[in-house]
Amino acid sequence: MQAKDGRDAKASSDQESRYRTLFEAANDSIFILENYRFKECNQMTLKMFGCESKSEILGFYPWDFSPPIQPKGYPSHREAREMMDAALRGKPQRFYWKHIQKNGREFDAEVSLNRLATEKTQVLQAIVRDITELKQAEAALRENEEKYRTLFEMESDALALIDIETGNMLEVNNAFVDLYGYSRDEILRMKNTDFSAEPEKTQKVTRTKGSYVPVRYHQKKDGTVFQTEITASNFNYQGRDVHIAAIRDITERRRLEAQVIRSQKMESLGLLAGGVAHDLNNILSGIVSYPELILLDLPEDSKLRRPIETMQESGQRAAAIVEDLITIARGVATPMEILNLNALVNTFLKSPEMNGLRQLHPTVSINANLDDSLFNISGSSVHISKVLMNLVSNASEAIEGSGNVMIATENRYVDKPLKGYDDIHIDEYVVLTVSDHGLGIPSSEIERIFEPFYTKKAMGRSGTGLGLAVVWNVVQDHEGYVNVNSDENGTAFELYFPITRDEIPGKALPIPIPDYKGNGETILVVDDVASQREIACDVLEKLGYTPKEVSCGEEAVRYLKDHTVDLILLDMIMAPGINGRETYERIIEIHPKQKAVIVSGFSETDEVKETQKMGAGRYIKKPYTLEKIGLAIRDELKK
Repeated sequence: MQAKDGRDAKASSDQESRYRTLFEAANDSIFILENYRFKECNQMTLKMFGCESKSEILGFYPWDFSPPIQPKGYPSHREAREMMDAALRGKPQRFYWKHIQKNGREFDAEVSLNRLATEKTQVLQAIVRDITELKQAEAALRENEEKYRTLFEMESDALALIDIETGNMLEVNNAFVDLYGYSRDEILRMKNTDFSAEPEKTQKVTRTKGSYVPVRYHQKKDGTVFQTEITASNFNYQGRDVHIAAIRDITERRRLEAQVIRSQKMESLGLLAGGVAHDLNNILSGIVSYPELILLDLPEDSKLRRPIETMQESGQRAAAIVEDLITIARGVATPMEILNLNALVNTFLKSPEMNGLRQLHPTVSINANLDDSLFNISGSSVHISKVLMNLVSNASEAIEGSGNVMIATENRYVDKPLKGYDDIHIDEYVVLTVSDHGLGIPSSEIERIFEPFYTKKAMGRSGTGLGLAVVWNVVQDHEGYVNVNSDENGTAFELYFPITRDEIPGKALPIPIPDYKGNGETILVVDDVASQREIACDVLEKLGYTPKEVSCGEEAVRYLKDHTVDLILLDMIMAPGINGRETYERIIEIHPKQKAVIVSGFSETDEVKETQKMGAGRYIKKPYTLEKIGLAIRDELKK
């Protein structure tokens, strides 16, 4: 029995020795806690806390080696007690902790707490691992992820990560969301083929490893189909093969490229037409002149008279075609004068050419809707009359059976660029519109209708293919723009001519300027468009006022904190700052009885009416005449 007890004691001693060796050799800090204090620890504990001997640790509390407050905001001693109490109740604890070395350096640790039951008491074993380097690596990784996420989101192209095997959308940036119109949650439940107008081609491309994808047609949530240019590559992401695609909407670029090509083509054809016209004029001189001389010597009853008259008429028609060729030859100087399109339209409606059209198309009604307050333009009455004739003639021919052709004029203020057949810039225009309810122009032909010699008229019907070429070139020479709207219900040609405030020579103003001329009063012009401020200041100076100008509502408020003015000329729509109503609302807080006249390129809105209720005066629509703005200012100043 004594021998057996001796063997048991030796085995127990050997086991304790092995545990002690493992305890001391561990790479983690291991210590025993009794009554919340350190009872035993290994060498790694000394190293981890920066101590030289166990006497610097044993008997102390864990929070003695911790900062007063943990990262979550709780006191270290309270948090440590709660963790140890939970472990003593048999619930092992695993948590992150902020410790502190003897020299005061803090470090991050991962702590495991377990209860150890002995015969006498219950103690805790703690295993502590220094994870400072891991935390630093995680922070660096997060920083990189945030950096790449920022770059991903800031990219102007639409970016998408796509699972190669399934086609599932894994991630997209904000530009992708904006481009396609779906929410991010919707997108991440979809496949890449759901965005394509050519699903089979899209699926095939996703599985390839090329970096550039030919132009593809994609589709937005609202059904809009658009052209895309895609740069793509494949790589491994989070353990799976993914396809990353950078998608760019090239619809606008293609439109501008087509516009440049069209313009260059028109210019080349114009130069060709000019050269041909010069040579034809020389040839036609004899054809037109000699028949006239021969007819002077022929008896009235001569059988040759009719053939020679026919020859003369043919020569005159050929000469008219040459005039069209000269018109479309770019660089030909066009004499300009101040004129009013209403007068040109009224003259045309009473002209022999108009009578001829009515006889040729008796079932077509040609009417006019003219703006009585139309601005003047600087232009060539001869060329614009030719344009009007060509458009009305084409509109009449487009109608099968009975129908209507409408000629309309109006003042139009374009406050932001318009994209049409031509890109129409911000400015004030007189717009001449000729519309019909005919068959319309196929979309495939719209791009070519202004090309010289292009015609779709049937063989045997008149048409040189120069009519619309003349229209386009005349408008270009007037620094204007053309827009075309056409569908199965008809076609409308809109011609934009820049306005002028010059009067037609000899035309008297209905009300003399002195009747509404100012006496040097100061007027503040508030408008976000520089050209509109310049126009307003020129008008005000001509009317005898002293103009000042600011470019936004906020600037107007700042100006009026230090200055006073007699009246404000206030634009209603200003971007991106506060609008006219908000501007006036802030101004009357500074000057409660401030006088103002409202101007805008839009129709009278609720915002205008609200501003007037606050005390502002009349509303004048852009573009305005000297008389209109002069009378409005005079009336407001007299109040």
